[in-house]
Amino acid sequence: MTHHDVIENFVTKGRGGLGTNVRADDKHLYSKIPALYRPNGSMAYRVRDEAMAPLAVRLEDGGLLVNGARLGWPMHRHQTQVLRAIERSSNPASVVPFHSIVAAWTDGEKDRWNASPIPIRDLRKEVAIAVPSTGERWRKVVEKDKHGRERTRTVHSLGDSVIRVKDHFYISAVDETGVGAGMYFLAELLCDRAPSTFEEALDFLKPKVVQDAEVRGANVRRQGEWFAIPVGFTTSQLMRDVERGVAVYRREHILGKAGHHRLEEAVLYKAGPRKGEVYARGVLVHTNGEHHDLDLGAIRWHLVVHNVQGPAYTLGGSGTAAQFD
Repeated sequence: MTHHDVIENFVTKGRGGLGTNVRADDKHLYSKIPALYRPNGSMAYRVRDEAMAPLAVRLEDGGLLVNGARLGWPMHRHQTQVLRAIERSSNPASVVPFHSIVAAWTDGEKDRWNASPIPIRDLRKEVAIAVPSTGERWRKVVEKDKHGRERTRTVHSLGDSVIRVKDHFYISAVDETGVGAGMYFLAELLCDRAPSTFEEALDFLKPKVVQDAEVRGANVRRQGEWFAIPVGFTTSQLMRDVERGVAVYRREHILGKAGHHRLEEAVLYKAGPRKGEVYARGVLVHTNGEHHDLDLGAIRWHLVVHNVQGPAYTLGGSGTAAQFD
């Protein structure tokens, strides 16, 4: 069979098939490339090592879990054909890098599929699709600057979705605050039920103070997992608390323990009713350069709060390794 036929039969009809480098049974579609690769009977190309990678798995709930990791040539061509096939299929699907699923499965101990492949029978049983993806696409996002002015950017999405891994739900999406065309992440939702829509899953990530501020119409902004809510406190009010000893003023403050987000100016409350709160102004920078700088302005202060999530896994610069933010 041609590779196209093997892929189409698996995705649309749930059947197996045997091609030269793409093969499937009714549960598992994969690509296998020999060390001496000879496409269509032409001259041979030497691949570094024989390689095999899963392209898609049919889960017990009937959904298709598609490997969204960036596979090397020539597997990438097979992967592209799978992504096109699921867009024409009526079957629910989720496009998630299998490296990230390994990270979630092992609680971050492993971050590569080849280092700790999950048996297909376990993957089919323990993973389910809660909110299907819309496939690989480009989408427009609207962002606001410090003055509330809007601008539109285009980000690349693997297909926003929600999956269950074992007993936990994870949102799979592209963070538009990431540099370039956005940054992929898989984050655990701290909830006891599956969200009914992708938008509801995003709301699960927002702490109540953020949701309340949005209801008021506040210009809430975000960099990665950190939200910035504009507040009415003046500099003199905050500095009086610093003089009283209930807060401290810092420049170039790093958020969180071993964090990667740096505040240009910050006031941290150490005591009193606001203990633990962090207020900031100036530029919020990601120290590894993975997110766009967030300019909060030099005048108005913002309450900076972390989102509500469990462990999160992102793709590193190579596009193949799960990493932690």
